[in-house]
Amino acid sequence: MSTFLTAQSAPTEIYNPDGSHYKQCVRFRETEPIWKIAQQNPVAHFDAPRVVNDEETPNRPMHEGTNPGACTTDGALQSEAGVRENKAPIVSIDAAQGQGYVPLDPNGMIGSNYYVQTINSTYAVWNKNGTVKLAETPLTSIFGSFTCDDGDPVTMYDKFADRWIITEFQDNDKCNTSKGKIDTMMFAVSETNDPTGKFYLYYFCYNSTETSDYPKYTIWADGYYQTCNCSPTDYVIVYDRTSMLAGVKTAGYVAIKYTNSPFASGCGGGFYCPMTLMADGTLPPYGSPNYMFDYQDPNWGGSCATANAIRVFSVAVNWTAKTGTITLKQTLTTTTFNSTFPNDPNRDDIDQPGNANYASLDVSDGFFAYRIPYMRWGTYNSAVMCNVVNVGTHPTSKSAIAGVRWYELRQDTTTKTWSIYQQSTYAPSDNVSRWCPAIAMDENGSIGLQYTVSDPISVYPGLRYTGRRSCDALGTMTLAEGTAATGNAIANTSNRWGDYSHLSVDPIDGITFWGTSMYANSNVSQYSSAVLSHIYSFQIPSCSPTSVENIENPQTELSAYQSGSLLNVIAVKLPRADNYMVELFDLNGKRLTGKNIAATSSELKTTFDVASLAKGIYFVRITNDSFQRVVKVPVN
Repeated sequence: MSTFLTAQSAPTEIYNPDGSHYKQCVRFRETEPIWKIAQQNPVAHFDAPRVVNDEETPNRPMHEGTNPGACTTDGALQSEAGVRENKAPIVSIDAAQGQGYVPLDPNGMIGSNYYVQTINSTYAVWNKNGTVKLAETPLTSIFGSFTCDDGDPVTMYDKFADRWIITEFQDNDKCNTSKGKIDTMMFAVSETNDPTGKFYLYYFCYNSTETSDYPKYTIWADGYYQTCNCSPTDYVIVYDRTSMLAGVKTAGYVAIKYTNSPFASGCGGGFYCPMTLMADGTLPPYGSPNYMFDYQDPNWGGSCATANAIRVFSVAVNWTAKTGTITLKQTLTTTTFNSTFPNDPNRDDIDQPGNANYASLDVSDGFFAYRIPYMRWGTYNSAVMCNVVNVGTHPTSKSAIAGVRWYELRQDTTTKTWSIYQQSTYAPSDNVSRWCPAIAMDENGSIGLQYTVSDPISVYPGLRYTGRRSCDALGTMTLAEGTAATGNAIANTSNRWGDYSHLSVDPIDGITFWGTSMYANSNVSQYSSAVLSHIYSFQIPSCSPTSVENIENPQTELSAYQSGSLLNVIAVKLPRADNYMVELFDLNGKRLTGKNIAATSSELKTTFDVASLAKGIYFVRITNDSFQRVVKVPVN
């Protein structure tokens, strides 16, 4: 078995006057190869489902609008589905079934060679062609005896380091003496790019009075950022990415306190989990602040009653001083929307066909969906985000109909200010609810959107997707709706649905979206809940050419190789003859050099002098305001 090491008998703790604090991990160890652990620990399926409610429900009161009717008309409604041709999924497979936990919490990411998925509470790996690389493995076998397998796992692929990050929370007294507190966060950091190989394991403990429910993680140059449905204090926690990637057993975190959540500011109470940015294209320069987003709804009442809005916070950490700050930077007024549902206190929001004897399904409203992908372009940066909204009442069942509100925000690279570039609510007028969404942007600037569907008449809970090209009319999802998985049963165990949905983009070709979520399937035999996770991939045609044929292989090819002291960069099949910025970055996102090159006949070539660079991995990016590609290159 792997060697278990204590980080140190008394982890360093620093409490700062501004309310932030620093604390080292309490335990560290190195695993055996995961493939070997999996052979010794097969997944145990249970005869009956186990609803994950005990530790979560007290921390997840849903929104009760104290000002109902303040805003019931959606000001950016797309009531007709797109009609542009949308190809069927490239890969589409039923995935992990778990150990009977409901909801599944399906999430995962595509990496350089594999797709990795975690659910409550297993881990599995697939090749890009959809074949199994590593069958379902219990997370307890990875994190060891220190864990009670409490769930909410999150998978991240850190493409800048070519490493995998797996997290899970702990709800017991391993850290503190008070039961019922989600007081431990566990990280598994792969030692290489092989998700079946060895991992570094880190165990971080919080204060005995703090609960960190629904943790969500993002990748930034100077850390792994975590938000949560925190209680009783709101924090953003930043983990030392550099040390964790290096296997430093005393790696720590900075917890940054803030006091201006919507509910602390006088809005109605409820679930609250803001989201920080996830670097998807290239890393921002090291030391650049991350940004955190939440929204306000007049239907919540209190101080939120003025207008629908997105709030933008900067989050900065100082690893030298081991401090951090959170600052409200902007409040962006949006078009009107209603994010409250009449049955929120009971989570009985979305009906299923003929479900008089079964629970309706929970929409999980009041916060932006995980993730908010961040892309750096020529003169601006982009962030895309989405959340579920109430768009009306079903004419037969009188239950609410859910749609997906989505945004693209842009940041001016000179002033650093954010603005709403486009916004819309995707809710075709077919009386079908769309919720549990996830959103991403590819390297052509196209946006993909996935979501669950259901209605009370004939649509069982299934998984669909749509998208838009960067050149399409603003505020519209123009692709015809695609189906990833068709539901054929009622989810008959619990009204809990999701709670996660995940969409990411292939880091190699930059244009293939990979999604995972759950749907209702009558063929699930391990337990009677009739829910199953699904993994699929799709592409959105670029603006030129307009055909969807042969887009599985990206048109643009970017390569870089070293020859002596020169790094040669070659790009072919560019979208058009145009001016492009070619840049060289280090692993921390620091821009080392760049040059503006005019492409002729849709091709360009250039070189960088790398004689003075240390041996290591670097990134080359070619970009303008409507296109980018990134390639990783070793320098010797």
